[in-house]
Amino acid sequence: MTSVPLPEPTSRYPLVIIDTVKGCCNKQYEIPEWDIHFQKTRKKLPRINSFAEKHRDHGGQVIWIKPTPWTRENLPDNINKLYDENPNATFYVKDNIDEYSEFPETIKVDERDIILEKNNYSAFTNPKLSGYLQDGYLIAGVYADGCVNATIVEGWSKGYFTYILGDLVESMDSDSKQNQKNMLLNYSWPYMYGHVINSKDLYQE
Repeated sequence: MTSVPLPEPTSRYPLVIIDTVKGCCNKQYEIPEWDIHFQKTRKKLPRINSFAEKHRDHGGQVIWIKPTPWTRENLPDNINKLYDENPNATFYVKDNIDEYSEFPETIKVDERDIILEKNNYSAFTNPKLSGYLQDGYLIAGVYADGCVNATIVEGWSKGYFTYILGDLVESMDSDSKQNQKNMLLNYSWPYMYGHVINSKDLYQE
């Protein structure tokens, strides 16, 4: 990653964590016939949780963003229209719906944290998020090429500066998804939507 200025002080910027829920990480929600596997996201969760704890301990705000259960009745008309007209794009959850939006055991949400729900890709589709931000924020979570990217793009259009924790974003396991993530990390994001930084460079003791 290119050397860029780090957020100072880091704790001034809320940490927005996208979709670290069972439905986006647990094996029971994988779809092998579509080559949808989450092993890499599961491996990333402990590191995301560890940084959240460090950010919180230094006085930073942690904001967890989670999707509503991804069913027809919970989604907006445009997503339902897309799914109706393009079966290859249809990602309704059908099994274990009640657990879909729950956090896995690896993720330890603190009582000081904020939890916001969304029913679209970008976290900014929940208008409450903007109320917790000033001029910028840190972002981590899954998936890099999906809801993380949608949040970054919309947040930038709203005028927020983005610090993308490149080592704490992840995508599905397939080569195509990993390639998309790497393109975003190395090209799209750092040249268009903020600074890509490493969480290990923050809060150095």
